[in-house]
Amino acid sequence: MLERQFSYLKENFDVLSLSDALSECDSPISKKKPIVSLTIDDGYRDFYEFCFPLLKKYEFPATFYVATDFVGQGIWLWHDKLKWIIDSNSVISESLYIKEHKYTPEYWCNNKDTLWRDLVSVMLRMSGEEIENILDKLSFLTKAKIPESPTADYCSVSWAELREMQAARVSIGGHTKSHYSLGHLSVGDVKSQVLGCRDHLSHELGEQSRHFCFPNGQPADITGSAKAMVKSAGFESAVAAYYDKSGVTDRFSMSRHGVGESWFEFQKSVWGIDRLGAQLFNRNSTFDWGEVCPQK
Repeated sequence: MLERQFSYLKENFDVLSLSDALSECDSPISKKKPIVSLTIDDGYRDFYEFCFPLLKKYEFPATFYVATDFVGQGIWLWHDKLKWIIDSNSVISESLYIKEHKYTPEYWCNNKDTLWRDLVSVMLRMSGEEIENILDKLSFLTKAKIPESPTADYCSVSWAELREMQAARVSIGGHTKSHYSLGHLSVGDVKSQVLGCRDHLSHELGEQSRHFCFPNGQPADITGSAKAMVKSAGFESAVAAYYDKSGVTDRFSMSRHGVGESWFEFQKSVWGIDRLGAQLFNRNSTFDWGEVCPQK
């Protein structure tokens, strides 16, 4: 599917880097083809293995946002560690309490399909310290022996791979250090996550203009103070993980359109049908990872 999408984009669109696309918005020049800019989040190694070869084949630029403490098989992304614990352990020894919510051993056993989404939805509203405390608690309740580094299903790119991609028209952007929602951190923690990410990228990849992506990228994750911190850190722009009628009017919470899971959804996105619906009917693609359904 991905190569079919790239072939279609090559024939019908001008695929520009994010910096060039923003310059085009500032000083529009009449073009024969509409413009598309490709952005990918997180820092997983499958981007290097599967997407990067196709980017080179079709000579496309892209922006790849990475959580810097994750790169090089550093930390687990917290939501991946949660998924690993859930998938690897069939029982918990006692009920898990998260604020007003209670997850019983029975619920844990019988709702594996929704449990991860339920917990992510709740944990996204917490600080990094609270999230790590819950993961430690789950490790204790399940007696899980969590690998020190992410397993193959969750592994990251290396800094050497990022340097290779950066030399081949892939802009490496910031995605914080640890992938916590900036909307639920203290001012000091937001500063640490944003500046630490920026400085780590500069140290490993050199000084250059970079873009930023808000983890989870929903309205609650993108506060005014967080946007101000990203801007003051010197990032050129920042993106959300949903679209609405505002489009790219705010360079530090720009809308994005996913390509969907079908050919129809892909075409609807790239040809601006979703964007038109947002403008005409005030639609948006905001989402919650799942409604919390704890057992009482």
